[in-house]
Amino acid sequence: MKKYFTLFLFLLMGSLAWTQTKNVVTTKINIDVTAIDFANSKQNLKNFVLEKNILIQSQNETKSSVNMDLEMSTEQYQQFVSLLPSLGFIGSNVINTIDHKDEIDALDLEIKFLTQKKKNFEDVMIQHEMKSAQFESLWREKQNIEERIFNLEKQKNNLTTTHLPYSVNITVQEEMTMPDNSRVAFVNMPGVEYSYLKIENPVDTIAASAYQGYFIKYMFTRGKSYAGVGAYKAVQANANDSTYFSELFVMNFGQDFYSRHLGRGQNKFGNLYSGYTVGYIAASNDIRKSDIFYLAPSIGLELFKNKYLLWDTKVNYFIPFSYNRNMRGIGFNTSLNFVF
Repeated sequence: MKKYFTLFLFLLMGSLAWTQTKNVVTTKINIDVTAIDFANSKQNLKNFVLEKNILIQSQNETKSSVNMDLEMSTEQYQQFVSLLPSLGFIGSNVINTIDHKDEIDALDLEIKFLTQKKKNFEDVMIQHEMKSAQFESLWREKQNIEERIFNLEKQKNNLTTTHLPYSVNITVQEEMTMPDNSRVAFVNMPGVEYSYLKIENPVDTIAASAYQGYFIKYMFTRGKSYAGVGAYKAVQANANDSTYFSELFVMNFGQDFYSRHLGRGQNKFGNLYSGYTVGYIAASNDIRKSDIFYLAPSIGLELFKNKYLLWDTKVNYFIPFSYNRNMRGIGFNTSLNFVF
């Protein structure tokens, strides 16, 4: 009977020790969400936290964002992951796992050392009279050691018993569909662009049936905003007929916008976007010239993109404000930009 009782005590002590240290591994998650319907997403997040009794460490709200530091159990975190897609677009989800076991072992070792040191001081104090200078000096040293042991025990207790396994920092921010003092991220990405322009209704006195051109394209924000300069040449110039514009010198400015439903330009391949280009054309031939302004809405596809290189292609509808009937057409462009 004594043998079984001893085994029971051993198992009980082991169970208590495991209970004290079962939460030594903490997973920290940082999540950024952009929401079109910010008010609804914020309310859904608050309702979830309230219904699941999630511990809120801190909360900060502004007119267009809410930030929360949350402590969660494993079950609560699994339910939270299911909620995330309904809150909006997840811009980032960074997960870091921290194992406190080594830190706890180091604290145990230091506590053990200080406890033995305290005992040694107590043994020496017995050999001195209570009112002697040596006794008072030893007593002060013992008090310092006890204070250090207390702080170390408190630190260990924080690591083993007060934290749930998941620590989540989530920020939900309203998506700005219109510019509103938003920060602009500038880049330095020069490049080149090739364009083929097919005219819908060419006439011999105004435009050739097709032009091809080469441009310097300078991208200066991640947006993407860019400026370009270059020239079109008529593809099949007729030496006997110089009445149509054989050369188009172009200066332009443009912007491209990613779809919120297709990854927002974060993919390495195949980012779909729409955009526009506005610009000025100095159209000329051997006997005349003309100034033309134009607009070209476009849709494009980024074939490849990383931190240093961007290769994309697009189709635009060329709409000149002069000679509109006989110079409008469809343009096919491809460009290559690189970080300089």
